[in-house]
Amino acid sequence: MRMQHNLEQQIQARNQSGVSEDALKEFSMMFKHFDKEKSGKLNHQEFKSCLRALGYDLPMVEEGQPDPEFDAILDVVDPNRDGHVSLQEYMAFMISKETENVQSSEEIEKAFRAITAGDRPYVTKEELYANLTKEMADYCVARMKPYVEPKTERPIAGALDYIEFTHTLFQN
Repeated sequence: MRMQHNLEQQIQARNQSGVSEDALKEFSMMFKHFDKEKSGKLNHQEFKSCLRALGYDLPMVEEGQPDPEFDAILDVVDPNRDGHVSLQEYMAFMISKETENVQSSEEIEKAFRAITAGDRPYVTKEELYANLTKEMADYCVARMKPYVEPKTERPIAGALDYIEFTHTLFQN
């Protein structure tokens, strides 16, 4: 299921070719919500709570116990470990996280191949709706062209061309 979720993130991020205004507003609102003292920075505990509220799956760790996942995030956001994360550092981190899932058209094609459980160059509407959210499946169905068999040059009934769709996403 992770691959399908990742596929959706890649398609959305690629489609936006950046981070949407709504996402930026949400990041900023979350920061302000957890900045209880209105200091313009979050301590590490507030930052961790903010990430969780944004859907980050961080393990619960006892006070004083090692927390490698969160430490890896702090290495990026607060490398000097001054104990605080500024709004600017936080926004830069969130934007980089939003866009890092988009590497290549090959990765998106690979995810579609996993949905088709084979190596065929097309996907069916049923497969899309079974593996993606309704909104993402609607998005794909609306933009995918019917798949045309190269040898016969005839469309295959119910087949959608995910390879052409993926390449279109990557044209800038």
